[in-house]
Amino acid sequence: MSLTRPIDQRYYPPVAGIDLAQALNYLALPEVGVDFIYERYTGARLPYRQGARPELERVARGLGVTGSGELAIVEAVAEYVATQVPWAGYYEKLSGIKLRPDRQLSEEALIATGYGWCNEQARVFCALTQILGVPSRLVFAARLECRYGHVVVEALLPDGWMMVDESFGYCFRMAGKPVRAADVFHVTECREYFEPRYRELCQKLAEELGSEILQRDFGMAVAANPLDGFTDLGYHNHFVV
Repeated sequence: MSLTRPIDQRYYPPVAGIDLAQALNYLALPEVGVDFIYERYTGARLPYRQGARPELERVARGLGVTGSGELAIVEAVAEYVATQVPWAGYYEKLSGIKLRPDRQLSEEALIATGYGWCNEQARVFCALTQILGVPSRLVFAARLECRYGHVVVEALLPDGWMMVDESFGYCFRMAGKPVRAADVFHVTECREYFEPRYRELCQKLAEELGSEILQRDFGMAVAANPLDGFTDLGYHNHFVV
């Protein structure tokens, strides 16, 4: 069968299970539009029922959130994921073995292993924020013409959606306001603000892991302008139940 539809031409990543289903079936922003993504997709009502995932609840309770409100929760979860379930390159740097991308692990198991690929980290972030009452979702980011990308998240705060790069524990805020994934690169003011900041995060990662790992598995981190990895965006709901 010849598949010519755009959705059938998407990159087929070396993942499995829920990670593969999400990677092949996200909503591409140019195809559905900003209004649909930010006004009609991902409701604020969460399906999670307390007691359904007790181990995740234990982790969530132990985060030690300082301050009150949704932003404090998101910042605490972002820091936890970045430091306690760090990006897979750190595992390879420590062990000399590349972490398998097709592990098909639950969020509980990902936390137990202590490392995760960006898509796995994103699932952990969504699980913990939703258990703590904050809506969140996956964002597939890429610069398709350069064949590199990343998976990050968005969290819904009272003043709007905010992109978070859970691999760095970095929350995209400008002038005290959350910045959406759709605006980080495509709005000139946001791009000029975040380009040096995101480049600094990526340079620090390169210093810690070396360029070989990044060139192979996180190419945008060593690109001339890492922020352009947010050129092409797709969105996928990941509800923890």
